[in-house]
Amino acid sequence: MPASNPPFFYPATHSVDRRLGDTFGFVWASYAGLRELWWQVRGFRSQFPDLHIDEVKSKFLSGLTLPGGIDLRRTCIETDWSQHEEEFAKWILFESCTMFESWCEKVCSEVFPKSSAAQHAKNLQFPSDPNKPNQSTGYRKAIDAANATTSALMAAQFFPKLSTSPLNRWSTIEDHLTAYRYFKECRNAIIHSDGVADQNLIDLHTALVACQSRNPSPFRHAFALPGLTVGAAIPIRIKDSVLFATVVRLLIFTFDAALCVANANERSLEARLRAARARSPALVNLPADPAKRTQRVKRILAAARVPVPVKLADVEAWMLARRII
Repeated sequence: MPASNPPFFYPATHSVDRRLGDTFGFVWASYAGLRELWWQVRGFRSQFPDLHIDEVKSKFLSGLTLPGGIDLRRTCIETDWSQHEEEFAKWILFESCTMFESWCEKVCSEVFPKSSAAQHAKNLQFPSDPNKPNQSTGYRKAIDAANATTSALMAAQFFPKLSTSPLNRWSTIEDHLTAYRYFKECRNAIIHSDGVADQNLIDLHTALVACQSRNPSPFRHAFALPGLTVGAAIPIRIKDSVLFATVVRLLIFTFDAALCVANANERSLEARLRAARARSPALVNLPADPAKRTQRVKRILAAARVPVPVKLADVEAWMLARRII
């Protein structure tokens, strides 16, 4: 398959976007498979109630090597489908949080010095603090740091197109981070607090409800957001987990554009272009004909998985000055 120019700058964006797609493919296949097994076992057991559960298991699972086995009684007879749906919802929630965290860590390690990269990876996961209107907090600290030393090339040639992508949500970034924070804290509560709500989570729930109640809503589709009670189990709906994964994807594309202007990215761009030429002998020699030369430069950019610049001639001149071509 020929290379093409992506609508993002960082390779980590492509990796996480692909992993999100793969995750949903696997989750929905697992969902459909378990739903069919759950339904069939229940129907079979209702027709033959006197059969021992081991005979039912032999009917549906014979020939399969299953380490640890499957407890069909518990999985299919004693568990309602809504409980299984909540487990799938948690699966999507956990995977989405992990992918965003890993993206932030990877990209910040490329943009910022080692001494501040980890902290900025955390900053990107928080909205700004409304109690500190005159201070740079949350994601703004990372974005301000990235803009402290910008690349003229990145700002002029790549940021304009990336910032106008249909997936860019800069105008509603606070709202999308409010959504992220709520669901991230749901995940944390499941891991650390037996999945029960506390007052902090209820406050985050209230803030998210307020966000999506505005007209127009910052979200294309509304979260269900069932009510919470302090000390009670947190209800996680599969619809909300799917919408949360979409929020993660939008955050990644938005921050991909916002961070690309940092000066460190110009060095990264140069390294990627040199590596692309080294991988493909056909890209080494440049034609003398100007039109063919421009086409070859386009191929180098595509091979390096670099987005389309605003003015190709300016990027070509930069590549010549750096002796990349």
